[in-house]
Amino acid sequence: MANGTVVLYFSRFGKPLQTHHKVVLDLDAKAIARIKGYKFGGPYDPEHNYSAPLFFVPDDTLLLDEASRLGIRSPNDLYGGVVPYLFVKTKAITHGLVDRDAERPLGWSTAFAERVHEIVLSGYTVFSNRDAQMAARRMLARGPIRLKKPLSASGKDQTVVTSLNELDAVLEKVSADEMAAYGLVLEENLRHVRTLSVGEVAVGNLRISYYGTQRTVRDNEGRPVYGGSELVCVRGGWEVLDALPTSPEIHAAVAAARRYDEATREFHDFTASRRNYDVALGIGADGWSRSGVLEPSWRVGGASSAELAAFAAFARDPSLKIVRASHVEEYGEDRRAPVDAIVEFQGNDPEAGPLLRYTIVTPQDQQLRQKICGRCGGAWRGLPPPVISSDADSRVIRFRSRKGASQQSHRGKAPIGYSGPDYSPVPDLSKYEGPESEDEYRHRMVINAIALVFVSLMSLAGFWLVNVIAHS
Repeated sequence: MANGTVVLYFSRFGKPLQTHHKVVLDLDAKAIARIKGYKFGGPYDPEHNYSAPLFFVPDDTLLLDEASRLGIRSPNDLYGGVVPYLFVKTKAITHGLVDRDAERPLGWSTAFAERVHEIVLSGYTVFSNRDAQMAARRMLARGPIRLKKPLSASGKDQTVVTSLNELDAVLEKVSADEMAAYGLVLEENLRHVRTLSVGEVAVGNLRISYYGTQRTVRDNEGRPVYGGSELVCVRGGWEVLDALPTSPEIHAAVAAARRYDEATREFHDFTASRRNYDVALGIGADGWSRSGVLEPSWRVGGASSAELAAFAAFARDPSLKIVRASHVEEYGEDRRAPVDAIVEFQGNDPEAGPLLRYTIVTPQDQQLRQKICGRCGGAWRGLPPPVISSDADSRVIRFRSRKGASQQSHRGKAPIGYSGPDYSPVPDLSKYEGPESEDEYRHRMVINAIALVFVSLMSLAGFWLVNVIAHS
């Protein structure tokens, strides 16, 4: 007999869902019901008298008062998160304000922005046109700016501007109410971007964490959109994920996501059972490598199907320690899923057009038993890096280091290292590197000149000595 009921809940603040999103949300809720041993009760009905405990699967992050009315008291009551204010569920919280006099919504946390300052890209969050123009003047001197509407996801509603005139054109399309409630994010624009997903999720007594790489594909209108995630999932929380012997870039991304997650303590009454963070790796306008957390996701997301497939594998086999789970979204006609895939949607979405969505789970214990499973001398054995998409629309640049050393950005960004087969786990000196100041450059040039003069004198002395010996 089931011990409870899993129900879907559609928040009054959630965005309208496309058909394929609704289908997959329904499947995700059913998967959670199987994992928990609950029955699936369909959409939540406030008029229905539920005798068993309820577990909610909302379509969006919930507001505190909304969650309270539903009887949600802890992360054990839902798959997702609860925030005290609407803007907290968006990427708006990632950056600080332009100054102490800047416009801000009720509940804004300066402490949170300060805690994540060193692990995010350069940028500002603004809640007025005046603040947007002030931020743009500061940032445009260093290169193009990416404008982001905080409520949008999957790379949508983002514009790159290179001048104040271009900024003004974007601001004209943002209503005063939208600007005051959710704001606008101004962030340095990166080139050759690769986005990592890092997260920790709990369902009942089972907790997993993961890292992975996102795919970018073209939708049916030719626009670049989210195309799925390839995840490496482990049984356990942040501490287990952090202990994996990964490449420097993965380790830095995990550390940054975990630090961002810890900073959420600055928001009172925040709680979440699903904690997912996007981390970008790319090249800044000055040619330096950059990395930083882009945004949180405390709701059902693109990677949820892969997460829940991994949960099911862990639940079936208590000895299983690590799983690779891939979620794929492909647009267009005549798409076919692999024979071992779990197909979640295949058909013509009225809004998105022809689309295929599927998930593949591979227990790594079967494939890489000698390399991965278990511990050896208290440490995890070698772990393969996630597969990187070769999609033409998702160009990947690997940064091969000098014996592991990699350049770092001007702020405390995580290093981007090479994650290929020749990666060495031996620590290097990359963390001590940084951009060279003018004084350091001048000093280095003086030393080079002295060295050149010394070598020249030694060469002349050598020629003279050889000449003397030859004529003696």
